[in-house]
Amino acid sequence: MADVLIPLAGIGTLRLSREQYEAALVPINPPAPAPSPAPPGLVDAGTLARVLALPKSTVYELAKGGRIPCVRAGKHVRFDVDAVTNCLRISGARARP
Repeated sequence: MADVLIPLAGIGTLRLSREQYEAALVPINPPAPAPSPAPPGLVDAGTLARVLALPKSTVYELAKGGRIPCVRAGKHVRFDVDAVTNCLRISGARARP
């Protein structure tokens, strides 16, 4: 395999083998991790926020405004991930022109 030559301004040239060059490649903006799979049953706002890739505060605001379904037990709020994603899917379909 041919070497890879990388010019360095004012210094000279860096010579790497193709294997060294490919090993040194690092993505500048690595892809974002896929959302976590939805756990079964009721989850807390933090877990729902990770599944939906939203801030936890947004999850609480949506619940407080009645835009997503939730279950309240005293001061605790829990969410059914399937019910929430279905609700968001339906409301997103209605919001389109």
